Amino acid sequence: MALKHHVLLLGAVVLLSACHDRGVRSRSECLGSLETSAAVTTVQTKSGPVSGYIDGGVFIYKGIPYASAERFMPAVDPEPWTDVRSSRAYGPTCPQGARAGWYDDNQAFAMHWDDGFPDEDCLRVNIWTSGIKDGGKRPVMVWLHGGGFSAGSGQELISYDGTNLARDHGVVVVSLNHRLNTLGFLDLSAFGGKYAHTGNLGMLDIVKALEWVRDNISNFGGDPSNVTIFGQSGGGGKVSTLMAMPSAKGLFSKAIVESGSITRLMDPKYSRRIGAATVEALGINPSSIDDILSVPYSDLLEANTKAVEKVREEVSADGLMSENILDILLFGALPVVDGEVIPAAPSSSEALALSKDIPVIIGTVYNEFTPAQEDPIFRPLALQQAAERSAAGCAPVYMYLFKWATPVLDGVFGSTHCLELPFVFDNVLLHRTFTGGGEDAVELGHRMSRVWTNFAKTGVPSADGIPEWEPYPRNMVFDIESNLQ
Repeated sequence: MALKHHVLLLGAVVLLSACHDRGVRSRSECLGSLETSAAVTTVQTKSGPVSGYIDGGVFIYKGIPYASAERFMPAVDPEPWTDVRSSRAYGPTCPQGARAGWYDDNQAFAMHWDDGFPDEDCLRVNIWTSGIKDGGKRPVMVWLHGGGFSAGSGQELISYDGTNLARDHGVVVVSLNHRLNTLGFLDLSAFGGKYAHTGNLGMLDIVKALEWVRDNISNFGGDPSNVTIFGQSGGGGKVSTLMAMPSAKGLFSKAIVESGSITRLMDPKYSRRIGAATVEALGINPSSIDDILSVPYSDLLEANTKAVEKVREEVSADGLMSENILDILLFGALPVVDGEVIPAAPSSSEALALSKDIPVIIGTVYNEFTPAQEDPIFRPLALQQAAERSAAGCAPVYMYLFKWATPVLDGVFGSTHCLELPFVFDNVLLHRTFTGGGEDAVELGHRMSRVWTNFAKTGVPSADGIPEWEPYPRNMVFDIESNLQ
């Protein structure tokens, strides 16, 4: 069996090497056979054995339960199992509203979303690694998806595929699903201790996933003492929030925030108002608050949407709404500074002290959502976050701006929100509906992914073809010709 295993892997490596040759005549020549044998891929986790598959020399596992949770309750360890659990397909995604982008043909073509299937039992991890049970100490990179705190999943973009990072860059990639929107961030703490942590359940899910990584990733060839968390948009906000959570301390050693710097979170005086307004919209008597546990999800989401709008209007009328556009957009769909799970906002001296030893990459893309000019929404927050960490004497902060613009659809998107993702995952060709897949773009992807993974390995972002990256206030501009400003 061992000899067969090595022959399969050697064949896959040879085939994939050929796929990088521009002389390959068809896509079919780049596809090799899959190894799906449980005997070859089974790994033991604390909860039970799982089996995956091997594709191009990479062991892939999908949909592994890292926890389970009843509605509005903190996550707990999953029920253990004894039979080998097949883990070859993505598990359920958190229920969420309909994606408006599906109705825009240009967006749907470029983004190529895969929204999976929803179920409240959605706490799953996915893993890509080049070796299992081999004593490997590969750096681990845990990906946190975008979508604010309301939408998205660990599979929503093909860019998130970890195959190339695992095979070509020597890291173990982990992505995950967690509770979102009303299921993960509806603050019902005013209704008693049973619901004390409801405003932060989604973040506590992520902490639970990081604990799973700590306890299990060594069997997947990863080093639990060398974990980098990275995320984009809402995922960057989750990274920012984790650095302010005492329960997450020690579960990661480096962080990357891509177009998602968050310095403030929900104030409980507003999150509780939204929770109360949601209960009222559902027609539930506070004395029977447990009735909310059996409300159909669609009704729950509709009531919460109305409640958020109602409270937003009230707060705005009182002149209390921040002028910050992100506060307006994310109002009601944010973690809560509750004094316990999150003692203080990410920009506070308390939170900065908690994450003082964490080196961080922080950056944005040039246009985000405004193709005609440098974006005024995300960049100021990124600069603020970098300046605050630097002033507090934290570990080095490395600032970047991604300026490459996609030629897809006659360049209509510019250097838009999410565009750096195929590059940092080295998936420029895989997600060519977004990047075009040109040679210069592919080469930039090779360099940027090397920067990200070298940072995960050493805490210093570097790669051939990229200038030496000095910490903030210097700023790395990524483009066909990257430069440090």
